[in-house]
Amino acid sequence: MAPESPPTGERRPQLNSKGRAANPTDFLSTPVGRNNRLPVDPTSEVSKSFIPGWLVAIATVGAVVTGGISLYTLLQFNPLSDNRPTAGTDSKTRTTQMYTVSALGRLEPEGEIVQLTAPMSFEGERLEKLLVEEGDRVRKNQAIAIMDSRNRLTAALDIAKQQVQIAQAQLGQVRAGAKAGDIAAQEAAIARLNAQLPTEIAAQQATISRLEAQLQGDLSAQQATISRLEAQLQEDRVAQNAQIARLEAQFQGDVTAARATLDRLRAELQGRIAAQTTTVARLEAQLRNASAEYQRYQNLYREGVVSESLFDSKRLDLETSLQEVKEAYAILDEIRATGDKQLEEASANLQRLEVTGRKQIEEAKAALARIEATGREQLNEARAILEQIRSTGREQIAESRVNLDRIVVTREQDKKQAESTLESISEVRTVDVQAAQAEVDRAIAGVKEAQARLDEAYVRSPIDGRVMTIHTRPGETVGNLGIVELGRTDRMYAVAEVYETDIKNVRVGQRATISSDAFEGELQGTVETVGLKIGKKDILDTDPAADVDVRVIEVKIRLDPEHSDRVASLTNLQVSVAIATLAPQEN
Repeated sequence: MAPESPPTGERRPQLNSKGRAANPTDFLSTPVGRNNRLPVDPTSEVSKSFIPGWLVAIATVGAVVTGGISLYTLLQFNPLSDNRPTAGTDSKTRTTQMYTVSALGRLEPEGEIVQLTAPMSFEGERLEKLLVEEGDRVRKNQAIAIMDSRNRLTAALDIAKQQVQIAQAQLGQVRAGAKAGDIAAQEAAIARLNAQLPTEIAAQQATISRLEAQLQGDLSAQQATISRLEAQLQEDRVAQNAQIARLEAQFQGDVTAARATLDRLRAELQGRIAAQTTTVARLEAQLRNASAEYQRYQNLYREGVVSESLFDSKRLDLETSLQEVKEAYAILDEIRATGDKQLEEASANLQRLEVTGRKQIEEAKAALARIEATGREQLNEARAILEQIRSTGREQIAESRVNLDRIVVTREQDKKQAESTLESISEVRTVDVQAAQAEVDRAIAGVKEAQARLDEAYVRSPIDGRVMTIHTRPGETVGNLGIVELGRTDRMYAVAEVYETDIKNVRVGQRATISSDAFEGELQGTVETVGLKIGKKDILDTDPAADVDVRVIEVKIRLDPEHSDRVASLTNLQVSVAIATLAPQEN
């Protein structure tokens, strides 16, 4: 039997694989009522069985209710398209149309993220113990961490408690009054003070006399030191002046002798050069004669007038004369070289004597200046020491006299205080009880303060939430980021950045759908707040052509409780938000 076809003009909605309408408008165009029942497959077992009338009536009412719910759900969660109406009407009529406002957003917990750190008084201290890990849930006032000053503050609290016990014991003593032994002891203390004063006065006066005698002796000794230094300076000055005079006389004698030697050598050299020059001239004349004789005898020898032996003797005379001339010139050169060398040595010796002598004289004068400076410095130091001795001695004497006066005044005060104490311990006064009670109260306040300081060593959570990030581990110094970050992740929000042009369609209470690749499916939520300030876009789109300077308004969407737990660990995750809006529009 073929399936029953729908009536003419009736169109069934097409369902997708999940059982939802592939086109949400199918439900809008498909009437549901008494005469338009949902189609049933006639081949099913139900269609073949007998259906009572009352069951048909119940099914009809259920179909009507289901159709209404489906219509509302589609209007809220299945927008037809991004920012476009679902259906059109007459352009002159005003209708309510369904819109979807899409925006990028981020996930964050309810309220601000709490950056939990140590109190300011613990700045620079280390963390002793961390009591939570990332992801742990914490309750308000739960201890999160313990600072390393806990032991020290615990000891301070114990000391403060002991001070309370001591103050309470003293209060009990005051209320009980003084004992007979205490009165006797106080009377003995007064007698001791009466006997102690003359002894201390005599001892201080003896100290003053000793200091005066010591000052006089020190002044005399230092004055003798100054006289000795002055005499020594004069003696050193005379001796050094004599040394300078001796060096100047020696310098003058050495320079005169050196100059005389230089003149003598210069004269001797000139005489030797003149004598040798005469010898050279004489030998040159002999050489010229020998050369002329040799030429003449050479011609005669060639003519055969003279014998060969006579000619050889003339040649020998010529060679001898030539050799003598060469030797004379060599001697003349040697005389000049030797004389020049002696003159250079004598001149160098004269310069050396002048330089050495002047240097010795300058060194002696510098030594004299040094002796003068050293002597004056020693005298100045000695005079300064003399003044210091005089000043220090006078200060010590003055201080001793002040101590004498203070001893007299102090002992008189001690005596009066002892007599007052003797008088006061003889009876229990109300003022003493009040003073002791004030000490007890002050000690109790110290305990409270120490307890408060110890409590601060336990860093506690100010909210119910979850540990999101840990910045400081045990043994580390608490830095600017604090110890941990806390957030109310049990109630998560999506903060959508809605374009300013779309914000007119967004209202508190509207439903929204949140999606991301970081989790499966979609999240549902409700618009809770709409921002009052327009700003720049903080969340960047992946589209490179998107306008990064677009102006947006933040819309805060509270996730449904069953969806909030799914993303409790995804704070700051970028998400896509679709807000279903019903905005009146003019067509």
